[in-house]
Amino acid sequence: MMRVINNAKHYQLRVPTTQPVGIDKIMGAGLYRSDSCWFSSLTVISSLNPYKLKLPMKTRRNITFKTMIMLCIIGLMINIAPVQAGNEGTDNSPDWFYPEWAAAAKYNQPIRVLDTDSALGRYSLNAKEIGLKDLARMHGHLCDGLVIAFVQIKAILNKLFPEGVVDRTDLRAVSKNGPCWVDTVAFMTGARINFQTLRIDNSVGDGFIIQKISTGETYQVSLKPGVFPAKQAELEAHIRASRTEGKLVTATEINEFERQSDQLSRKMLTTPPSALLDVRPLPNYRFVPMDLFGGRGDIVNKDMSR
Repeated sequence: MMRVINNAKHYQLRVPTTQPVGIDKIMGAGLYRSDSCWFSSLTVISSLNPYKLKLPMKTRRNITFKTMIMLCIIGLMINIAPVQAGNEGTDNSPDWFYPEWAAAAKYNQPIRVLDTDSALGRYSLNAKEIGLKDLARMHGHLCDGLVIAFVQIKAILNKLFPEGVVDRTDLRAVSKNGPCWVDTVAFMTGARINFQTLRIDNSVGDGFIIQKISTGETYQVSLKPGVFPAKQAELEAHIRASRTEGKLVTATEINEFERQSDQLSRKMLTTPPSALLDVRPLPNYRFVPMDLFGGRGDIVNKDMSR
């Protein structure tokens, strides 16, 4: 009785079934995948010495250099390419904090971003994906503010990077002071207050200004009038005002607000962005990271003649 072990679909190594050999014990000098039992043509079988295995002389003579090269290429394709693809993708599967309707929404597509390799690194050789579920994990929950910010920022990034890869080292932004807005713009663009690439300015409203540093190209985005429901805005204002005054709000009010929030999020993820957003260029825009510091304007003419 003999057991046949295929090696790179080329050799057949016959091993006595009375002493079975795990495929992971065949040591490879070339590339191999132990989980799928594929090996390159450079497999070394020294660990099989107890079995006195030898390849048929005819088989050894027929193996040309070209065949070995082709098998090596196949091994590289099998072993390396899937790893790269797997590392690029992001998780968009439904979860307890990420409902099915969000995961399956037509306009819920991730963005691809480019970063550096390390604290003192160069540009990475590959882009990575980040999506709405990543944002929900980082922010703490999925909500209408997070979804609105995601859709708005992505619309600008599509204009700044039409080739499809967002350089997060080359962006700065302006956002209102809101948890959903600041978390989303920092995560998607790499802009941060401490690096003077993120300005907090409530005058921008429920939208953003984003600038590509290397070119100065700048866009501002906001919701079209009527997209944000008036009834939801009223309920949100009531709840916030009540809590500011130290008053209690009911579970019914909170549940209703969450229902309306989810309804708006569904709308944002299933409607073409062009029907929801106003995106406009800002030519010659000058980014100012903050207004806390600046030059004294009252002394610029102190040395002028009278």
